[in-house]
Amino acid sequence: MALFHIYGDESGKLSGGSDYTSFCGYVGHVSAWGVFAQHWNNCRFKWQVPPIHMSRIMYPDSKDDEWKKVKDDWGDAWEKKRNIMLRELGEIVRSSDIACVGAVVDCKHFRLLADRSPLFKKAYRDPIHMAFHMFIMRGIDATEVTDKYSQVGIVIDNDKDYSMACYKQLESFKSLAETGPTFARVKERVHAISFVNDASYPGVQAADMIAYESRRIMVERLSNPDATSDLFDDLTFMRTHQPKFFTPAILDLLQSTNPVTEDTPDE
Repeated sequence: MALFHIYGDESGKLSGGSDYTSFCGYVGHVSAWGVFAQHWNNCRFKWQVPPIHMSRIMYPDSKDDEWKKVKDDWGDAWEKKRNIMLRELGEIVRSSDIACVGAVVDCKHFRLLADRSPLFKKAYRDPIHMAFHMFIMRGIDATEVTDKYSQVGIVIDNDKDYSMACYKQLESFKSLAETGPTFARVKERVHAISFVNDASYPGVQAADMIAYESRRIMVERLSNPDATSDLFDDLTFMRTHQPKFFTPAILDLLQSTNPVTEDTPDE
């Protein structure tokens, strides 16, 4: 049984042509996740709301479902009650013994660089590949503060658009174990990957929150580098554990220092 679990989710569908995408979540010891799930579900019980899904909460009128019903039931108090509920959920994350991991990528600039440089695309493939790579590596990094040897399990939302791609990418990391310690520890420590229904996994619902809010904050930071929100601060333990933001400037730096050549084998 894995002793650390990393829960993750994606926001900003590449299939929909999004200019920004994220793959974020939380890592914690199994003992912390049990406590977290209890508090999260108790909060949902108090508010009598369905599983947390940020795009539905922020745009409830776009689909006739459970969140649309909640909005209609709450009437004129919808926005006020919604915001209080989100802050309570954020406070649960902030007070829990888990750490935020993952990344947000400027997809529009990524596509521009990939069109200009086949070697950039060969190295980084696509924005989800880049964000998922950071999600895995930062998750393992976080555990090594206290434990460099225990098994790690990955739990992500079962989404047909990227589930298989994530599985294949994890296997490609493990296949590179002989190239050095960076990928060797993935093979040594990651013993499971699971694709689940987020309705039954509070950790995935929390991952949905940080993936959504991180992507929103990245857009704001394009015009205001110091942009944040009370919810983002709660979800990142007062910005102690922030996702990696792959801005145009950082992507340009990666392109200019790309070590991949025509002779570099594909993964």
